[in-house]
Amino acid sequence: MARVIVRYHGNLTEAMADFADSTVVELFHQYAIVTLPEQALPDLAALPEVEYIEPPTTLFFDLQNGRNISCINGIQADPNHAGEMRSGQRVAEGLTGNGVLVAVLDSGIDYSHPDFRREDGSTRIRYLWDQTVPEALAQGRTPAGYDVGAEYTAEDINEALAAPPLERSRIVPTTDSRTGHGTAVTGIAAGNGRGSVGWRYRGIAIDSELIIVKLGNSGDGFSRTTEVMMGLDYVLRKALELQMPVCINMSFGNNYGPHNGQSLFENFITSLNGVWKNCIVIATGNEGDKRHHVAVRVQGEELQIPFAVAIGERSLTIQAWKQYVDQIRMTVVSPSGKRYPVPENPGNSVNDVVQIYYGEPSPYRMIQEVYFRFLPQNTGTIESGIWTIVLEPVLIRDGSVEWWMSGSEVVGSSTGFTRPTTETTLTIPSTTDRIISVGAYDAATDTVAAFSGRGRTADGRLGVTLVAPGVDVNCPSPGGGYTFQTGTSMAAPFVTGAAALLMEWGIVRGNDPYLYGEKIKSYLMKGARRLPGQLQMPDVTAGWGALCLRDSFPS
Repeated sequence: MARVIVRYHGNLTEAMADFADSTVVELFHQYAIVTLPEQALPDLAALPEVEYIEPPTTLFFDLQNGRNISCINGIQADPNHAGEMRSGQRVAEGLTGNGVLVAVLDSGIDYSHPDFRREDGSTRIRYLWDQTVPEALAQGRTPAGYDVGAEYTAEDINEALAAPPLERSRIVPTTDSRTGHGTAVTGIAAGNGRGSVGWRYRGIAIDSELIIVKLGNSGDGFSRTTEVMMGLDYVLRKALELQMPVCINMSFGNNYGPHNGQSLFENFITSLNGVWKNCIVIATGNEGDKRHHVAVRVQGEELQIPFAVAIGERSLTIQAWKQYVDQIRMTVVSPSGKRYPVPENPGNSVNDVVQIYYGEPSPYRMIQEVYFRFLPQNTGTIESGIWTIVLEPVLIRDGSVEWWMSGSEVVGSSTGFTRPTTETTLTIPSTTDRIISVGAYDAATDTVAAFSGRGRTADGRLGVTLVAPGVDVNCPSPGGGYTFQTGTSMAAPFVTGAAALLMEWGIVRGNDPYLYGEKIKSYLMKGARRLPGQLQMPDVTAGWGALCLRDSFPS
């Protein structure tokens, strides 16, 4: 049987009434999907109602294709002979991540998935710290020096894998949450593809050992910076203990902060550069087309910042980051026209629609925060419609103000600034200095994805190091299967895995014992491929271009 796409006019179903063993699915705008015996295709083409016939193509972007366009396949051994060196190979061939740790801070992992197990069924996970395990259930397993969760070793996980499923969950009672995000990310960076036919969906660093941190949260399903910082600390201490180089993946972010890399959270991450032999990779976020940022300059006239709040919105925050030397009078105007002046005294104030925090400079930044938290009304939701924040200049010496709204994980797609600044949409912590920040591109069009975070940091640094495949990536999912995922979250682990292969070549194989940190970043930048739409390199959307590992090794 053949299955084809048909562009037609008139009534195709009626025209095909005499076609035996055929079905017609009519779609919008005079398109149809027709299934019929292959020998009947010429008769279908001869119908006057048929304008054009096209055979279907397989529309997918899987890990194998992502590996190929990222110039990885050519430097790896066949998975059946992973890690072997054959005569005549270049020094960069046969790389599989052997001897390198890949650490993922995320929503957890399905540790029983075949992608994270060796041929004998044992786990590749060296340590798994679940920060969400309650103290009552941790049973003395909380890692030394930390105060949350439970730690499970490779021995614990292997014991669980050897047990029946019900007993398994008692021995190591940790799962992936948030729709399998952590499992997918880890699978791209390091899944060995044993759960798929012919290793079709294998990841990058297929022989690396893993450290997994399932991040805790504040009760709303989202992790806090405190848990992330503990997770980073934990990973580096384990890598030091094991004396193994480590690549760390963080596929998450938010909009809260000045985006200049100077928060304590970001400064902490920056400070980890040079602690042992590590490389930190962070996704730039999916805010590229979300209308959650606007930059303005207040001068001699009143300025208005309008934003839309969709029906049913229950939570919304906005931050303004201004120069402390500027005095700007602010007024919040609701959709119904009520005006709420913003007190200019440092501290908290609240009225019936908005809670406001008027901040001060800190030892780490000269800019001043004005924070708005909009409150649900009697309906349980925030008043919908067009809100406005009016800015009246009083004493202006600089005048620049950056506005950031809650990210797309919190607010709906219809809520946003009506005049956004779309060329600057990086999420935190991708604004951190001395890390590798990764955006996403669509391999089908060879263009940067519209959602991919982009731009420069508030202190002028280029925010995107490079881009990697991030649209419709087929990756592991909890339960042993595979699923399609899209986002910069899926692009970052391509780079994490590639960095692990560079570390294997340099540190493990002795070609360059100092190949970590900024040096890996430099090599990846030099090897990146210019995308067709890049008029210059670097640019604010794709950075230095698309990941190409083959060309990232030194000559």
